[in-house]
Amino acid sequence: MIKIRSRSSLPSDTVLVAPSFLVKNNLTRNQSLLLQFGITTIPIKLTISEKVPQGQMLVSGACMNKLKIPAEGQFQVRKDGNTLIIGPYIGILVDKLKGKLPFQNLLHYTKIYGHINGALLAFSPKDVNLRTRTIRGFMYSPVKKMWISGQYRYPSSIFNKSLTGNPLMSHFQHNLGKTIFNDFRLDKWSMHKLLSRNVSVRTQLPRTILYQRPQDISRMFEHSEELYMKPVQGSFGSHILKLSKQNNKITVTHKGSLKKVFYSLQELGQFLQKQTHHSGYLIQERIKLVSSKERLIDFRLILVRDGHGKWKRMGIISKLGPRRSIVSNISAGGTAMEGKRTLRRILHRGEAEANAICGRMEKIARTIAKQLVSSGYHAANLGFDFALDTQNKLWIIEVNHNDPNPTIALDAGEKQMFHQTIKANMLYAKKLAGFGISHPSKGRQS
Repeated sequence: MIKIRSRSSLPSDTVLVAPSFLVKNNLTRNQSLLLQFGITTIPIKLTISEKVPQGQMLVSGACMNKLKIPAEGQFQVRKDGNTLIIGPYIGILVDKLKGKLPFQNLLHYTKIYGHINGALLAFSPKDVNLRTRTIRGFMYSPVKKMWISGQYRYPSSIFNKSLTGNPLMSHFQHNLGKTIFNDFRLDKWSMHKLLSRNVSVRTQLPRTILYQRPQDISRMFEHSEELYMKPVQGSFGSHILKLSKQNNKITVTHKGSLKKVFYSLQELGQFLQKQTHHSGYLIQERIKLVSSKERLIDFRLILVRDGHGKWKRMGIISKLGPRRSIVSNISAGGTAMEGKRTLRRILHRGEAEANAICGRMEKIARTIAKQLVSSGYHAANLGFDFALDTQNKLWIIEVNHNDPNPTIALDAGEKQMFHQTIKANMLYAKKLAGFGISHPSKGRQS
């Protein structure tokens, strides 16, 4: 680790280090090099002085200003050819809430700063200036323990927690290369079509079609007496409808438990026209899932890439929906519990069977993660929703890649799982920034 200190007294292109730094990095005195921070590089002249304390690098004020290096925190310096790279420099891209960055949520990432070090920049899509390739964001100060507003250069890697898509993602991919993860957005229908192409996954998917006209509902009722309609784009279980057919009437359950009865498809079609989510709806057959005291139960498996770039199962959380509700989401009033505990205590599975079910979930999740990556998507932070039917078969309910929130672990009282998930996310970002076990080639900006 090394501390970077600004010295306005130094010539504009000068970086001053202790003699031991040259020996350690196989460098020579007064060598002309490039200095890189994020994707920005500038030419420098490296000089030595016995007066420079061990573990420090003195950088001219002009260089510090060009690179926008924060003069706080601990950094690593890596030599790549004739370039000295200071880092890691990680960006966290988030959506603003009520016009402000969600600093309360970002607080969790600062608590593991000691495992990452370097520079952490939080910013939103609107903070990016595509023309100047600068960001008006907030840099974390480990000394003051607060986020400092300023204008900064592009980072080396980006953890995308926002809902933004193109053209910003294409811009970052062009400038940073393959160091932005979870930078893609697939709606539920696109994800379903992708997974349907995988023979080993297809049998775990409920029968699903895209709703276009009321006759589609009639066609699906030929396979199941109960259906679900879900927004193509949506989250938190909102706008989900349950359709039940009995004799000549169709009962629609919406907003969790409200019911409305229709006696013709035309009548139902008019209702849906008013209700239809702007993104459209999917129609899905209802699976007879396990439940407890009229509470739906499903499971969230958290799968992320760690500091080695390997997929790692962080844990499984069960969600128990409100009584008689058609959704199990925590935001809709559901509760959470560690997954294996639910299998044993509530569903009365033995230890061996509970382990086997969790193992099956993980195997399916890893298969899907591998498919996403092989399809060209940089996935590294995923949440898989599974459900178990009354015949003990697993079904894939949803694959969450739009910033699956790890706070579900906190809802279940699993603090260690929560913090380990965040730590793995950031260690993977650190690896992408070039300070892990291995690193991809990154773009440069002069």
